[in-house]
Amino acid sequence: MKIALITTYPDAPEVVRVEQEVKALGHEYQLINLLHFNFFVKDQELRIEHLENLDADVVIVRGVFNAIKSISTVMDYLKKRGIKVFDNNLSQHKYAINKVTDLVKLSIAGIFIPDTYYAREYEKYDKFIALNGYPLVIKSTRMGQGAGVYKVDSEGELKRFISEHEALKHPAKDFILQKFIDYEFDIRVLIVGEDMFAMRRKPRDGDFRANFSLGGSVEKFDLDQKDKELALAALRAIDMGVGGVDILIDKNGNRYILEVNHTAGLVGMEKATGENIARLYVVYAIKNAS
Repeated sequence: MKIALITTYPDAPEVVRVEQEVKALGHEYQLINLLHFNFFVKDQELRIEHLENLDADVVIVRGVFNAIKSISTVMDYLKKRGIKVFDNNLSQHKYAINKVTDLVKLSIAGIFIPDTYYAREYEKYDKFIALNGYPLVIKSTRMGQGAGVYKVDSEGELKRFISEHEALKHPAKDFILQKFIDYEFDIRVLIVGEDMFAMRRKPRDGDFRANFSLGGSVEKFDLDQKDKELALAALRAIDMGVGGVDILIDKNGNRYILEVNHTAGLVGMEKATGENIARLYVVYAIKNAS
């Protein structure tokens, strides 16, 4: 079988792992980098650069957030050519993948999340402060792997944050505010179809973020049945077959869903569990391409 991977992050370690497992399974592999999406129409014929001569049975779409609106047009283009596509329900989400959309879905589904505030004007941040005080966490609505996440401990720090981002022309709508959870466990649950894996993440010294991509350490974590059900409910609320669910467990044992990652990393979980998760992902993607 001929398998192609479309991405805008060609150097990601997960891309390397997918290539390794596609080839280990005996399939042909092709990497398509659409970071710089280009197309032209000649004599009423659409031609998309890098895809004109694509010869593939299945296309896996992974990590395309840098050009998501453009690449959204590619799905139908490929399917009309008879190529099966696995995009983890990206098309069903109408390509509106960001933390704001996901948090609304989680809340509607009755999933516990930290107290959260979203506004399109920095002037309205005072409403959240009045209810929750400090410290608080400010997150980019689109960035992942711990990037664009800030812990704010005082009014002075908040004013500096706003001033710096206004100077950079970053509008308030690009961020969400959340109550800081003094957690005991930061758990990443990775779900691939019927398979579920979990690891505990520990931040490196001097950082409150526990992401593996930022240098945090990881170790296998055994979920109880209640946590398994919580993680699965969160993934279903976002409507995906593959995803990374972040659970914070505070010092009183309360569980909060921090977010559901649409393109969850595989390498950290493989390191923590010793499982070949990339192979499971490839097999699942091929089986569920349509």
